[in-house]
Amino acid sequence: MKSRLKAILLTGLILLACLLGGCTSNEKTAEEEMLESVLVPEVLKDTYVYDQGNFISDDQEEVINHLLVQLEEKTTIEFAVITIPSLNDLTIEQYAVRLGNKLGIGKAGEDNGILLLVSKTDTKVRLEIGPGLQGFLTDSKCGRILDKFFVPSREKDQYDDACFNTVNAVINAIADSEEYEFSEIEGLNKELAVEADESDEITASDILVIILVIIGLIILEFVTGYMFGYGFGDGIVFMILNAVLDSKSSGGSSGGSFGGGRFNGGGSSR
Repeated sequence: MKSRLKAILLTGLILLACLLGGCTSNEKTAEEEMLESVLVPEVLKDTYVYDQGNFISDDQEEVINHLLVQLEEKTTIEFAVITIPSLNDLTIEQYAVRLGNKLGIGKAGEDNGILLLVSKTDTKVRLEIGPGLQGFLTDSKCGRILDKFFVPSREKDQYDDACFNTVNAVINAIADSEEYEFSEIEGLNKELAVEADESDEITASDILVIILVIIGLIILEFVTGYMFGYGFGDGIVFMILNAVLDSKSSGGSSGGSFGGGRFNGGGSSR
């Protein structure tokens, strides 16, 4: 929920920036250039592990992929593990969002994708979480998963263990959530899990801030609606929502296993 709150606040800031200064064509060009720096794998059916950095053993790839195929079959969640040779001067957050959206990890309309992105050269890892899963896979929980299961193995240069343990921990977090119930997953180690944390809970102040943000967006829609049209429904908020819905309907998947999900920057990096 806190990740969703940040996404709402970020959207409000982007709207304000567009109103005050406008969105320039240079920003679009910079975005296109940044996307060219992202190494996008060729997506294959029932394949969720893409070791482009070439530092996960073939046996471990098969084991992890077997877990992820079962996860998708039981929950429709698409969880991809992708390694890369280098971040190419991008931050891992920039790389993950652009790669995840380019591939369309997750189901369209549900945005239930997960990306574990690893760059050995840059010593960086990120768990990127789709908006549809951020209610329980919070930034805090993702950070604790990486701290407990990825970072210690990475420090020993044991990337097989780092990826396997992290994938298990994320699947266990999904299994412990109220949103998903599924039967046994073959090969899943249930001992690889993180405990619940108070920071993952929704507080009264979180709810109050969300209400205030929603009220602010409604007011913004009314004001810009009368500026640009005939009132509510003709403003910039609905323009943005329509653009987002249009982009989702067209899908972001390159084919194969992924279904057109989107990412907005939720997750954690180490």
